Amino acid sequence: MFSYQGILEDGTVVSRYQNIDRMNQYGVEVIFQSNDLLLDGLDLETGLSWMDARTIRNATAPASEGVQFPRIPKWRWNGNLRYALTPKLRASLGWRVASRPNSDLFGLVRGGAYGFQTEYGFADVKLTYAATQKIDISLGVDNLNNDQAYVSHPLPQRTFMLEVKYRD
Repeated sequence: MFSYQGILEDGTVVSRYQNIDRMNQYGVEVIFQSNDLLLDGLDLETGLSWMDARTIRNATAPASEGVQFPRIPKWRWNGNLRYALTPKLRASLGWRVASRPNSDLFGLVRGGAYGFQTEYGFADVKLTYAATQKIDISLGVDNLNNDQAYVSHPLPQRTFMLEVKYRD
């Protein structure tokens, strides 16, 4: 079942659902994690995935057969690199990257606006201070590079945060 929006000749936007007879999806994901990588206090967590998702049979729209299925990027890569600057102060750099997926069943509709899917590459940074054994205070910026991206709706652009964490 695939849901999508379309525009009628009079400009009316409609939501529709369509049965897909068969779609195949297979891929590979590699995850790596290491503590004290090259330096004491340097930790890395990362994952890379490749996905091939295709419409195999679609009797109601044969032109979509063999096309990359919508909303599923071929490549995704994310990770987090953390370093303990001092026993109380930690810094982290995170990243989230995805290749551009199709926005429709036919692989013809692409755009960088509301309703489309785009590629993205985000970098996130954060400093965390352990004020006490129970309280952490963090300052950070998500999407530091202010990449404008969409997954049907706009994803958040540069966002500043102040976080206080209490552990009981």
